[in-house]
Amino acid sequence: MGLSDTDAQAVLRVAGRLTEHPPLEFADVLDAVRELIDCDSASFNDMVLATRDFRYVMSPAGEIAKATRLKPQYDKYFHEHPLITAATSTRGLGAIRFCDVDGGADFTSTDLFRHFYGPFNVRFQLVVELPSPPDVVVGYALNRREAMGEFSDRDVAVMNALSGHLAMHHRFALDVERSRLVDAEMDRYAWAVVSVRSDGVVEASSSTVLDAGARVPDSLASIIADTAHAPGSDSRHEVMIGTQRWHCIVHAVRMGPTVLLLRRQQDVAADTDVLMDAGLTPRQADVLIALARTGGSNNELAQELGMSESTVKKHLEGVFRALQVTSRAAAVLRLRELTES
Repeated sequence: MGLSDTDAQAVLRVAGRLTEHPPLEFADVLDAVRELIDCDSASFNDMVLATRDFRYVMSPAGEIAKATRLKPQYDKYFHEHPLITAATSTRGLGAIRFCDVDGGADFTSTDLFRHFYGPFNVRFQLVVELPSPPDVVVGYALNRREAMGEFSDRDVAVMNALSGHLAMHHRFALDVERSRLVDAEMDRYAWAVVSVRSDGVVEASSSTVLDAGARVPDSLASIIADTAHAPGSDSRHEVMIGTQRWHCIVHAVRMGPTVLLLRRQQDVAADTDVLMDAGLTPRQADVLIALARTGGSNNELAQELGMSESTVKKHLEGVFRALQVTSRAAAVLRLRELTES
């Protein structure tokens, strides 16, 4: 069944909202879908079947308490769900209803219906699965009580038209959340990563020290200009940004923006002080901090720190003794523990 002009325009309006930045919350996506397809409730579900790790968002929000109360029954009998069985056995089915799959006609005789969907007052479902790894089911489900009747072919067509946009929103939301978490950790414990266009405008930044869309300070602009003629090589500097002094590594890229690595000098000094309190010498602290930042080999650390490879090895042996560890990975982990505390 094709979409009417009215439905097509409505789908496009919702699709436009799904591209907003920052991405819509899943509860807002559910509300938008419910504006197009009449239903009692709707849910976004992310289910790892092997571990029964089921995460979900519901609209209206008042249904969450009921779902939480009944969820142990769902966990116990979810394998009886004919739509999940169909979706996991045959990928790419699109939007499906009970009447579209084997076992759907007998759904009301299952323990899943008696102990979960019946008490939840759900008789009909319209489900669309999004792309996901094996043994994981990600998708949207719309629910209706008996009195509302089965979802129509028009409802299926609308859901199918939305499915690609819902999948893109899901991927976008995951990427934004992962990026946010990584940026937060980078900002707290490591180096900020900043890409700068040739006109001096920040293209992207993992830290709030330099905002995307803003121009870099003059202290950085002059350094970038000086290193632009040597793509592929790194140069190290100390610069003032505002009232703080920063360590700066400039990596000029052959094609694309210049990449900057920035870290407050006081952060490096603070880490060094913590490590010296733990029994390391200043040079041992330098080696461990460089190892934590780069993960480099002894030879790479030697080149970066301007010492011989044998000296790096000797300093690392001292680090292991002082921190009572036996490996490079354990030493880095101990550094994180010391600096975080």
